[in-house]
Amino acid sequence: MLENIDSQAEIISEIRDSKMKLTNLTCDHPWYLVLSKEDSQQPDVWEKLKELHILGKIKPGDRISTETGDVKNNILGRLAKMFAGEYRVIGRNSAGLFGKHDNVRRHWEDRFSRNLIGHFISPLVASKRQSGTGIRVLDLGCGAGEGLNILTSLPQTQATLDAKIEKVLDYQDISCYKGLDISPAMIDKAKDLHRNHPQAEFAVTDLNEGLQLPPGESAYDVYFSSYASLSHLNDPNLAKVLSDICDHMEERAIFVGDFLGRYSYEWPCYWENSQENESTQKIYSMSYIYGPNVSQEIEVERFPIRYWGGEELDRFVNRTVASKGVKVYRRRLCDRSILVGRHMDTREYNPDAPPIRAAVNSLHETNCRTDLSQLIFEYKPHGTTLHLNRFFYTLQDAWNSLVYACMDALAEWRNPPKLVAEPLVSYQPVVQQAIRRIRHGVQQAPEFHLDDPRSNLIEPQLAFLLRDLEWNLQQGLGAAHSILGVYEFHKG
Repeated sequence: MLENIDSQAEIISEIRDSKMKLTNLTCDHPWYLVLSKEDSQQPDVWEKLKELHILGKIKPGDRISTETGDVKNNILGRLAKMFAGEYRVIGRNSAGLFGKHDNVRRHWEDRFSRNLIGHFISPLVASKRQSGTGIRVLDLGCGAGEGLNILTSLPQTQATLDAKIEKVLDYQDISCYKGLDISPAMIDKAKDLHRNHPQAEFAVTDLNEGLQLPPGESAYDVYFSSYASLSHLNDPNLAKVLSDICDHMEERAIFVGDFLGRYSYEWPCYWENSQENESTQKIYSMSYIYGPNVSQEIEVERFPIRYWGGEELDRFVNRTVASKGVKVYRRRLCDRSILVGRHMDTREYNPDAPPIRAAVNSLHETNCRTDLSQLIFEYKPHGTTLHLNRFFYTLQDAWNSLVYACMDALAEWRNPPKLVAEPLVSYQPVVQQAIRRIRHGVQQAPEFHLDDPRSNLIEPQLAFLLRDLEWNLQQGLGAAHSILGVYEFHKG
């Protein structure tokens, strides 16, 4: 049975005698799925839902419900549990707390990538606009084409109350975007998602064999990767991709490399020194996408992956590209998601990891109060990596100081003198400024008409301030879930 939410809704699929239908509604939540009471118990409907998920017919952000509103012990509850965070179960779950597209990814990780990449692509776009041409982008390991969404939402300026948010480039600034991925299913999904973008094309390609571009294909301005896609390559195969870029590029090109960080606190078991000139791939698990306590009930996908430290990655890129007679200019090398990596919550590799990502997801959630003590980070030092110990201790002090300052401010919100007191001068300037802001927010919160000023104003502000701490204190060590490098290659 279909809930009549929008009279212009377009029914695109029916299953089992019209008892379940998918309805196209809005761009924000494109699908609203309603199961009849009978269908909620049928195994063939469960199999069809899984098929739709794999094919991308049901997409992140989707909302699902039943006629009765009861999702306990039925097919709908199983779907929501299996693909936690992918679908919004009305009245039961929030899509931002778990799963692939959780709040940290949207508000921290994707935003970090956009800010970093936009800074270096902006001059290229301006130059192309002056010449009346568009940029050409090759996405290395494109998945479902999510990199195109990142590139077309790069912020040009910081958002203000009175200024329109400008983007670095839009679809019309791209003359060609080509995505390569080894998975035919992902390529089919990408083609479907971007079918309205004529400049986008996709090809099944195994990057372990290099770029494998057709003879005579024009060079690209940007060779781009996202979501650690290049960590699937071992060292010789990554060297082959970099060499192919050097052979294929014109005089200049931008290379954006996204990899998993070796020294994340998620997996100190992988912190041993890498061996020069040898791939050191270790196992990576996808257990995080299934939500709490589900990974033990199903077969979780695991595969070998290459983890990189900042210095070793930089040496590798420079050595490989220089061997082709091409000059290398490193523009940025940054850690992303230091304390909020995916496996901080699963503790699959580090039983001492605190579930900070879950707590930060909660900070961003509307009308959801967070136990702020869950944000406290207590670093356990590693015996052979003194430079990493120093880094994590510095970050720990800054992070915990801000969390405790917020907790104190909330406890003293009726005491104005406490909220205007200056932070300790021993704190780093970025920490002092963050503490001033959170105290000011607590002081002003009662003036705002919100359902819950703590969960809807103070906690999101704390989340963004903690995000800024990570961004400002990262050192590109590979001490995070991901390490992102931006390079320029110049011939001649």
